[in-house]
Amino acid sequence: MTMKLGMNDTCCRVEFWETTCHALWSSRNKLSHDSEATMPFNSLKEVTRRVNCYMGNQYNHPMIATSRRVVENMSWKPPEIGWILLKTDGASKEGYIVGCRGVVRGENEEWICGFSKGSGSCDSYVAELWGAFEGLKFFRARGFNRMELHADSWVVSTTLSSSKIGTTTSRSLLQHIRRLLDMNWEVRICHSYREANACADALANIACDGGFILMLHEHQPIHIRMLFLADLIGVCTLHIVRR
Repeated sequence: MTMKLGMNDTCCRVEFWETTCHALWSSRNKLSHDSEATMPFNSLKEVTRRVNCYMGNQYNHPMIATSRRVVENMSWKPPEIGWILLKTDGASKEGYIVGCRGVVRGENEEWICGFSKGSGSCDSYVAELWGAFEGLKFFRARGFNRMELHADSWVVSTTLSSSKIGTTTSRSLLQHIRRLLDMNWEVRICHSYREANACADALANIACDGGFILMLHEHQPIHIRMLFLADLIGVCTLHIVRR
């Protein structure tokens, strides 16, 4: 159901409701902390103006105007022949980011190894970087020469593919990762949606409960076997992406 808001624009009730809630919250904060703040004379008109402004910017922005949302089937896909695939993720428990995890599989979809490690309290970006670092370090030591590194964070995959120095808390870790990437082997950095990363994602509790020791999983943990089987038979999950 839609609502006319003027300027020949039409807006879903969802956008109007979200904007109203945000406007009320923002006004309440201003009234509580700013003695000179006042409420708008016509609240409905002000909310309508904000929604029209948002909708106009949304559809006129060059990046958004040329893109569209599509539904795609996400599933695990094996690497090329001669390569291994490392999928990493950050781990959280009770709302706190406290670890990292990863799964390495081969060209025949076989399980090579999984790992998990606590990283202490940090943000999700740093936890994802720890997953990349621990995975690259360990499997480089095992002698693998061709690896695809998939992170489910677009920011992490973009940072590792560029020369960005990162944040203050991640700069040193990024330097260690790039030293590994510069070694004599081939590493491809890719972004992978969480729906195609179910096995690594399921190692969350192990990563959170295992302390700061790197725990290796030469065989799939029991609670991951059904997810591993789902990957093998090609089970897909729907995901909305912007193209």
